[in-house]
Amino acid sequence: MLATAEAQAATLERFIQGWSGWTPDGFLATWSEDCTQKQLPYRYGVPLRRRKDVEHLFPILMSLMTNFELTVHNIVHDTAHGKAVIYAATKADTPFGPYENEHSLFVWFDETGGKVQKIEEMFDTLVMQEFQPQIENYLAQLKAQA
Repeated sequence: MLATAEAQAATLERFIQGWSGWTPDGFLATWSEDCTQKQLPYRYGVPLRRRKDVEHLFPILMSLMTNFELTVHNIVHDTAHGKAVIYAATKADTPFGPYENEHSLFVWFDETGGKVQKIEEMFDTLVMQEFQPQIENYLAQLKAQA
């Protein structure tokens, strides 16, 4: 159990570093091949994303959000159940103005503790109600110009 707990802690640290580094490869480095990501709350009905979906989405999203900053405020790591919670704030510049949001990420580790197998992420819904349509409109404009 101790080795798994240590592996989880190391994976959690690498996950946060990858998020902070704000590159697709860095952020996905700790994700298992079958990792899933779910945007919360459930009632919004955002479809579950598989790693292959995120591999397509992240380069686009990360190119739109420059000067990215991550501030981790709290981490709770439950080694016995193989999961952790990260409460963080993010800031970035976008083509349509500054972005600031708060996140609660629920992260589950695989049985070895060496990979993240599942992520559920809660955003500040007020921010996302404004930001998500801006991203969708911007991407639609880019697609129309192509």
